[in-house]
Formats: sequence, C-alpha cells, structure tokens
Amino acid sequence: MSLTDVLKPVAVALDSTSRSEVVAAAWEAFDVAERVADAIAFEDSSDELQALVAAQASAAGRSLLPLPESGRPLDVPAPSPGAEGLAPYVDLLRRAQAALERVAAGPGAEEDSRAVLRQAAGEAGTAAEALLVTREG
Repeated sequence: MSLTDVLKPVAVALDSTSRSEVVAAAWEAFDVAERVADAIAFEDSSDELQALVAAQASAAGRSLLPLPESGRPLDVPAPSPGAEGLAPYVDLLRRAQAALERVAAGPGAEEDSRAVLRQAAGEAGTAAEALLVTREG
C-alpha cells in the first residue's frame, strides 16, 4: 500500500463537516507525524533538534484531543529520503491545522473547547514547520 493510500482517509476525514470526524482525524495526523519525526530524528541527513520539536508538538497536539472512538494506528511506511519524503506529512499537519481552526470557529463549540482546538491547531502548525526543515540542507 502506498503512502498516499495510507494517508488519504485521514486527509478526507479532515475535510469532513463532522466535528468528531475532524478531531479524530487530527489525532491520527498528530500520531503519524510524531512517529515519523521520532523515526528520522537520528538520521545523518536530519536535524535532530527540528525532528524533536516536530515530535513534541505532535505529542502536545494529540494530548489535547480525545482518543478516537474506533480504529487502530495507521501502518505508515518509512519516509522516502530527502525533504520531499516528509512533504506528505507536512501537508497532513497543515491540513489538520486548517481543519482544527475551521472547527474551532464553527458553531456548536463552547469557548473552552474552541480554545483547546485553537491550541491544537497551533501545535499542528509548529510540528509542520519543524518537520519541513528537518531534512533541509
């Protein structure tokens, strides 16, 4: 199964109009990004500090969200070499950021919940930026 096939259901769920689907998909995006950042942290071609920042921001964002009600962790293949190998994960985090911001701004959420969703969106942005530069150079 290709990486695109693995990540597509998460990306589709991030575009959902269902708040619970978006939050569950964002949780999955954080989980995937943290595992990828951990896996590449000590590669010779990676900036381990940026990988650590990406992993920590992903873990922090995930911890703000409830566990998904169903499913299991995605079986994600090792990223391809170079910065382009991380692009799908950066894109997924950016989509999660946008989706969480959209849900936070939408109707039906209490202010405390909105603040948590905005904070999680910020963590997604931090993780995306750190992951983006992990293999630059």
